[in-house]
Amino acid sequence: MTRNGKIARLTRTVRDELSRRLQDGEPGVRLVAWLNGLPDTQRVLATDFGGRNISEQNLSEWKAGGYRDWLARQETLSQARELAADARELTAATDGKLTDHLATVLAARYAAALAGWDGEVTDELRRTLRTLHGLCQDIVELGRGVHSGVRLNLEQERLERERGKN
Repeated sequence: MTRNGKIARLTRTVRDELSRRLQDGEPGVRLVAWLNGLPDTQRVLATDFGGRNISEQNLSEWKAGGYRDWLARQETLSQARELAADARELTAATDGKLTDHLATVLAARYAAALAGWDGEVTDELRRTLRTLHGLCQDIVELGRGVHSGVRLNLEQERLERERGKN
């Protein structure tokens, strides 16, 4: 959602700093004074709001809207950083071959499902094989993505080498 209030019209840098200060529990009166004292704020207020200062009501509205959006964005960024760290750890732990390891585990599951098979196709066996087949398709797709990424990296390296020669 695009916000259009006084605080929403400030630069992202100022809004981010304001949100950090709110998160740290800084009192509203002090925040309003700080905001109104910024040259960038004065320019926005003069241009778009007839020079009327930011009020505590404006800050309260920001807390209910823009600040909540900022908090959600911070949580998303935090989760993305954690996922990236997890991915680096998984890559290191599997020598970059996680998909290959998953395929091996899946092959072992197939072997286990068939090891006790007496030749009769039961509903339970069908369900197990259908589940394993679906997982197999997922792993194949993951492998294709990995291989595409490797090919892209190799192509980029080749282009960089050619540029270096020219």
